Amino acid sequence: MIAGQSVLAKVYGDSFSAPTLMVSPGDLVRIKLVDHLDEPTNLHFHGLYVSPSGHADNIFVSVNPGRSFQYAFRLPRSAPTGTFWYHSHEMVPMDEMGRYPDTFSEEQVFDGLSGLIEVRGLNQDLPRALRGIPQRYLALRDVQIAGGQIVSTNINSDAPTTHLVDGQLDPRITIAPGQTELWHIANIGADIFYRLALPGHTFEVIAQDGHPVIHAEPATTLLLPPGKRWDVLVRGGSRGVSKLETLFYNEGDDHYPERTLATLVTTGRARPATRMPSVISWASVDLGMAHVARRRVVVFSENRAGTRFFIDGQSYDPSKINFHARLGTVEQWAVLNHTDETHPFHMHTYPMQLMSVNGVPTTFNGYQDEIVLPPHGYVVMRINFAHYTGETVFHCHILAHEDAGMMANIEVSR
Repeated sequence: MIAGQSVLAKVYGDSFSAPTLMVSPGDLVRIKLVDHLDEPTNLHFHGLYVSPSGHADNIFVSVNPGRSFQYAFRLPRSAPTGTFWYHSHEMVPMDEMGRYPDTFSEEQVFDGLSGLIEVRGLNQDLPRALRGIPQRYLALRDVQIAGGQIVSTNINSDAPTTHLVDGQLDPRITIAPGQTELWHIANIGADIFYRLALPGHTFEVIAQDGHPVIHAEPATTLLLPPGKRWDVLVRGGSRGVSKLETLFYNEGDDHYPERTLATLVTTGRARPATRMPSVISWASVDLGMAHVARRRVVVFSENRAGTRFFIDGQSYDPSKINFHARLGTVEQWAVLNHTDETHPFHMHTYPMQLMSVNGVPTTFNGYQDEIVLPPHGYVVMRINFAHYTGETVFHCHILAHEDAGMMANIEVSR
């Protein structure tokens, strides 16, 4: 059931709300994917700092209908703690003419194949008085329904859509006055952006993309392109009702209207307000002080019709290694956006440090795995290619853009 309707969808298990996978640093993770669909699929463990090869976060694996694949990897003991997610990252095989058709990650994720991962331990970075606070998981996605099933071909991301939180339409969330909760928020949808607001409340950001920040920062809005995660503290205000909203957002091509996502009801016995933290973690190393082994300029662009997308003038070819990097080196990338649209840049395996946006330096406050590219602008980032060798990808995480060519392969070697 989705928003009160019986709907045909692609799911993990037997529920449209996929299971949240709970893991801890140092855990051996084993997940068996069995494909009961009539098309191939696979898994990507978005943001997890694990190998991109073998039976780990290998998006070049394709599990055919009726077959299975055993994913297995060990999470490092130094793994960052926070919110991650998993989803299909399937690519259509080469056709009989030796050409690579579009990938179809967008179809499968929009149809339901995505869920949350929580790496436990973020609450241990909080002051002792906050370590036992309630935690909530808010998985945001949208669906378009026609003929009793989710639209999964020729998806129009600018069309009217139904917004869901944990698979529910406008769920009710209760909190006590003065009570502090830890909210794990993720956009696990395929294409659209959210700009979250909770009138009368402030989001205290303690992690971004699963990486604890150094200094907690208050925010009145949170921007979540597809794939983005924020871990925030929320404190109950005065008794009453507030709306968790997504505000209007202009992506450049698509325009997302204001919508209510959930209803927050503040009720019950007031709790003594606990002081919000200032410092969360010093674990992230500032790459601004690192030796830069290589500097690159990377260009995102698209055709005039907005139907094909390119990185350095080329659409994605799975058979080609577009970039080579050396293990143990730090590189600086200037990524230019030559389009009218906003593109969320996502690098698999290796987290990034944002250095500047349109020439304006940013203050170091931890790492992220998605960086927003402003229309006709540029960002500068640094990447530490540490620990893992192998081939992986980077791409725009608007999956319609990825599927239409805005992705490239990178191989890290010794």
